Amino acid sequence: MRSALVEHLGGNPSITQLVLIDRAAWLTLHMGLMDSHMLEGGTPAERDSRQYLAWANTLTRTMRSLGLDKAPAPTRGMDALLAERRERT
Repeated sequence: MRSALVEHLGGNPSITQLVLIDRAAWLTLHMGLMDSHMLEGGTPAERDSRQYLAWANTLTRTMRSLGLDKAPAPTRGMDALLAERRERT
């Protein structure tokens, strides 16, 4: 998760982005563990359900803070893509 988020941000995140990335990775890990438990037939306790919901909301806010609600910027512009296509034909 951590490396995917770093890559999504262009490979050179700021220190504050790294803190948010670490937080998002931690939340994703713990939510995944709870997911696995529930998929194996475990019924979450009420406290676990509240915790999961809190983590899900925090993860959503963290991703928004990183700007991940937007599509990543293209690595090449449209002009470069069209020029490359013309060269191949």
